[in-house]
Amino acid sequence: MRLPHRSISSIQPLPSIYTTFPTNYESSQSTLTSGINSGTCLISRIEDGIEVVPLERSHVLSAPILSPDQEEKEVFVSTSAEIAVLEKPLPNLPACIWNRMSLRQRILAFLTLQFILLVTIGCSLLAVKRRSLHSDQASTAYVGSDIPPDSSAISEIRRGIFALPIQVPQKQSSACLARMNESIAWTCASNATLQLSVLPAPVGDDNATMVAMTSPPNINAIYFGEQMPDIPPVEILELESTTSENGFAYYFRTTYDRVVLLREDEFTQVEKGQARSDPQHTSFLPGKSLWQCTFKETTIKGYIYVKKPTKTDASNTESNPANATIMTRLPLIPYLLKLVEERLPNGKTPFCEKMLVQRDDTLSSQSQIINLSLSDPQAEAAAYTPPPKTRMNYRKRDQDATSSHCQCQWLIQ
Repeated sequence: MRLPHRSISSIQPLPSIYTTFPTNYESSQSTLTSGINSGTCLISRIEDGIEVVPLERSHVLSAPILSPDQEEKEVFVSTSAEIAVLEKPLPNLPACIWNRMSLRQRILAFLTLQFILLVTIGCSLLAVKRRSLHSDQASTAYVGSDIPPDSSAISEIRRGIFALPIQVPQKQSSACLARMNESIAWTCASNATLQLSVLPAPVGDDNATMVAMTSPPNINAIYFGEQMPDIPPVEILELESTTSENGFAYYFRTTYDRVVLLREDEFTQVEKGQARSDPQHTSFLPGKSLWQCTFKETTIKGYIYVKKPTKTDASNTESNPANATIMTRLPLIPYLLKLVEERLPNGKTPFCEKMLVQRDDTLSSQSQIINLSLSDPQAEAAAYTPPPKTRMNYRKRDQDATSSHCQCQWLIQ
């Protein structure tokens, strides 16, 4: 925007400026005096080329002045407020340290923080793993005594699938049942064969060993007496007995539902005092009725003595038709083994259910159930010692059957 033009006559005259000139310029004195009185300052060029220009302090935005060459020019004068507006202030220093950092410093700080975070997480995971291993080792069961077992013996047991011949039980008791005619429901197996599998541990635990027990394969017929248990893989623990002459052993324990099959007239024969024939390994024909007696949560325990080789002769178990097949395919277990079955006191009440044999060798219920009477539940509870938990330190208790226990014990040697 162009400022309005002002004439020279509107400008107030400046104060007189006295300038000393050489003597040869006296002729022009009148001209200079008249110029000063008229409000203009006419300055002539002197010999040495110096120009003297008058200065005027004014608050007017613009004012025309005369230059030494007698031409009119316009001078713009800015106020202090306008100067303050036009001047750009300096930026303030950032208050945050992160904003003061350069790009390189920020990258280094980020990488350092990430490294510290990864180290912290790694140390935490290692601490948790060490704590877990320490607690696991601290609670490892020294079964049978407080003496730590020999860790070198863990590799002595052979892994594989073995035949486990079950002969006449070494101990047998049905004292947990009150009635005489119902005591036959607790029948111990004899002259049978189990399949024992010694398996490696699951992935991640190289020192553990698993054991499983199953009935012989391809045996579809239904036989009298106790049915062979099917025990899923369970970990075996080390047992070092200081009182037994058999020495170092492995120990396993679990529970299962024990099943015994009886003929339809089994209860009446025992009640009348009749001689009872051995029903072992006699199969049921389709259309026949039978009693299926179940003892839920029966405890089964095994002790494998690796220092004692077995002495079992295969000819002693050939009375069972199922033995001839399995014994020809599987090797005998090479160690002395003690197997114990025992009903848990204060457990679920055992019962017998009447069943019918179908054409496909399956059983169907006939909706007739008899609950078996226990001898003395209170005495049973008093004589009972809580079973040891896996990997808990405990002392070996007497494993002989008490007066109120139902128990079967076999010794395979």
